[in-house]
Amino acid sequence: MGLFDKITGKMRQSAEKKRQADFIPFKVKCDKCGEDIIIHVNRRTDLQNLYLDQGKGGAAFNLKKEALGKKCPNLMRIDVDFDRNYKVIGRKIEGGSFVE
Repeated sequence: MGLFDKITGKMRQSAEKKRQADFIPFKVKCDKCGEDIIIHVNRRTDLQNLYLDQGKGGAAFNLKKEALGKKCPNLMRIDVDFDRNYKVIGRKIEGGSFVE
């Protein structure tokens, strides 16, 4: 393996790590059929900015998403609140449950 291959390999690894850092994974379970579903939330496009003033506490971002499994037509509605550092501070789900 030459020097060029090593450099491009490192660049690909760096790009992959950055791409993975943009996504927040959630695992949910359907109440009807018990199917486990992994949802990858893109923090750049899926989250709604709540535009709070600097220094105010509470949620800075909100996620509203609907998930549908492959086994049954049960629709799960997900509502998650995040702080400025993308830490979950509150979450609700209808039609399913969160899996840790």
